[in-house]
Amino acid sequence: MSDFLARKINHYKKALLIKPNNAEVYSQLAEYYYNRGQFQESATACETALKIQPNLVSASKTLGLVLQEQGQVDAAFELYNSLGDRLVKEGNLEEAIPAYRCAIDLKPDAYKVYYKLGEIWENREQWEDAIYLYLNCLYWYENLKDAKPLFREAYQKVLLDKNPLYPLQKLIFVYRKIIKEKPDFSLAYVGLGDLLTQQGKIEEAIFCYKTASYNKLLSSHPGLAKIDCHPQNQSDPNFLIVGIGKGGTSSLYYYLTQNPRILPALRKEIRFFDENFEKGLGWYLSHFPPIPKTSTFLTGEATPWYFVTGDVEKKIASIFPKIKLILVLRNPLFRSFSHFQMDFKNGIEKRSFTEAITSEIEAIRNLADPSQSDFNYWQSEKGYLLFSLYVYFLEKWMAVFPREQFLILQSEDFYANPAATLTQVFEFLGVPDYALPEYPNYNPGAYNPIDDNLRQRLADFFRPHNQKLEEYLGMTFNWD
Repeated sequence: MSDFLARKINHYKKALLIKPNNAEVYSQLAEYYYNRGQFQESATACETALKIQPNLVSASKTLGLVLQEQGQVDAAFELYNSLGDRLVKEGNLEEAIPAYRCAIDLKPDAYKVYYKLGEIWENREQWEDAIYLYLNCLYWYENLKDAKPLFREAYQKVLLDKNPLYPLQKLIFVYRKIIKEKPDFSLAYVGLGDLLTQQGKIEEAIFCYKTASYNKLLSSHPGLAKIDCHPQNQSDPNFLIVGIGKGGTSSLYYYLTQNPRILPALRKEIRFFDENFEKGLGWYLSHFPPIPKTSTFLTGEATPWYFVTGDVEKKIASIFPKIKLILVLRNPLFRSFSHFQMDFKNGIEKRSFTEAITSEIEAIRNLADPSQSDFNYWQSEKGYLLFSLYVYFLEKWMAVFPREQFLILQSEDFYANPAATLTQVFEFLGVPDYALPEYPNYNPGAYNPIDDNLRQRLADFFRPHNQKLEEYLGMTFNWD
């Protein structure tokens, strides 16, 4: 074998005397040097080949092997990763796949590479492989303990309502496979729980959610989880952020759950009281961490559409009559516009904002009670203005809960000084104050400003309703 390699090396050296700028020959020479264990000579031949032809895949692959043999794992990883990126850009997906896989072999926690591979399989409509890779991406990203939602895209791709339509059982297989490989992966249990819920297998789903809740607690508070908790325990929520949609609830919930005394639910919005009530209280409680009854930790969720959904307040009061309720109210003019922009961006709304509010103003005039919209209203309207008529919904909530169980915040104050607002919330919840190093805006919307004439029209429409709200609460909002 050694004589054969030596003859091949001499053959390619002679060929280079004839064609000294032949990158393919240098690449072949590098491969034979590598097979003979002459790693430095192989690296030199690869580098020469790549100087002549930078996109030569064979030379890049051999150089990667050489770097591994030399213990330069980081350099080899970067080479394979860059090679994959370049090949994708050139449309050469067949070659990109093994390049990315080589990168993952070197660094199994390279979450960005999993994501890029997932995109290739998604483009090929090989959904099972794509979701498996996205889940791997999320597993390693989650383990970084990084609070910044840099990979929200991967999370969206594994949500049920974002997945392509193909057999549910295949999706379940993918989640079971990832759980077998990574039994501590909370998000995979949540995904499997969602799939089983969709199948109507509520008890199995509850088991998955409880396991996910326990795993999260084990990760964040290992001492507490190991000593005082059991995966099948249940905890009641201590607080709910009940509204209002497009008012800053995502940011508020994230800030609250950074306090060491407040443990998050499996998801910010569980939507139990407005969409999932028939699944039962056990299903709901399985989404919360199994906090020991003797501890001082709190938990809760934030479903901002609870506030405007009929009879939700009665359901909550019947189960959790002492729960603390947090409401963030935003200038109704801007909340309505943001709500419209969200629907327009998602393809739910086809009308212009002017057309939408003109229609809705007339529809609201036909309602005897704005908090009790009828079938005819929802045939044409989306609730942009209706959901901003806060006082009528608040009257319903305060008919079943006492005023002292509410903390009512103003969105504008919250964003102007989040630390001061959080101090209020922590005092309301009875936990020590906690300052964050920064207060990023979660789930922000970006859109053009409202036309001045349209803005004035909306201000005139909301003014009497805002005045009624201020009188009812004894608070001043200064929204004009």
